[in-house]
Amino acid sequence: MSAIRVTGVQMPVSKKLDDNLPKILEYITKSDADYILFPEMSLTGYHGDFGDKAVETAWQQIAAACRQYYVTALIGTGCREDGETYIQTRIITHMGGLLGTHEKLVPTIGDRKFCQPGSELRTFVHHGMTFGCLICNDMWVTPGCGPYPDPRLSYQLGKRGAQIIFHGVNSGASQIHTPYHESNLVLRAIESQVYICTANAVSPDGPVNCLTGVVSPEGEWLTHCPREGEHAYTFDIELDIDEDIEEE
Repeated sequence: MSAIRVTGVQMPVSKKLDDNLPKILEYITKSDADYILFPEMSLTGYHGDFGDKAVETAWQQIAAACRQYYVTALIGTGCREDGETYIQTRIITHMGGLLGTHEKLVPTIGDRKFCQPGSELRTFVHHGMTFGCLICNDMWVTPGCGPYPDPRLSYQLGKRGAQIIFHGVNSGASQIHTPYHESNLVLRAIESQVYICTANAVSPDGPVNCLTGVVSPEGEWLTHCPREGEHAYTFDIELDIDEDIEEE
C-alpha cells in the first residue's frame, strides 16, 4: 500500500480569468500534495465567453508552477477545439506535461447554451495509480437539469479499474439538491468501489449544496470542508500502486 496525498480546493470562481488564475497558482505553490483538484471551470469562470489566447497562456503558467512545485493539478477550465466550446478538466503533471483531459459528457441544459458534450470517457495512469475524472452533472445527472439519460459514468470508470474519481464541481447553493447530490456520491462510491474526491466552487448565494471532500469505497466521508467560505482539505489515501503500469 502507498499513500496518495490529495488536496481539494473550495474556492470562489470569478467570471474573470485574471481573478481566478492567481488564486490557482497560489494554491499550487503552497501544496504538499501529489494531486490538487480545483472546481469546475475555476480557471476561466463558468461561461463560454473566454479568450482562447489568455486561456492557453494560463495553462502554460500553471504547467510551470506544477513543474516547479512538483504537484499534479486537475484544473477546471473552458476550452475550444475546432470552434466548439467544452467544459474540461485538464490534468497537468508534476513535470509540467499534459497527461490528458476530460470533457464534460453530461452538460446540463444550461451548460448546453454555450458548450458541447464531450465524446469520450477516459481513464488515466500516473505513478502506478489508475484514476478517472468527472465534472459535476457527469456524476449525478440531476433531475431537472435536462432530460438526459444516466450513463453511470462512475460505474464505468470503476469497471475500467479506476481507484479514484476526481470530481470537479460548481453546483451552487440550492439546498433542495443537497440530499440527492451527497447520497448519490456515497452510493456511487460504494457501487464502483472507488474513492471520490470532490472540489466545489464557493457559492455567493449561501452554503454549497455538495460537500468538498473525500468519500471512501465504503461510502464514508473521510474528510470534508465547511459548506461556506474558501477552504481546502488535504488527505492521504492508501492505495495499491503498481509502478509497472505504463503511464497513459
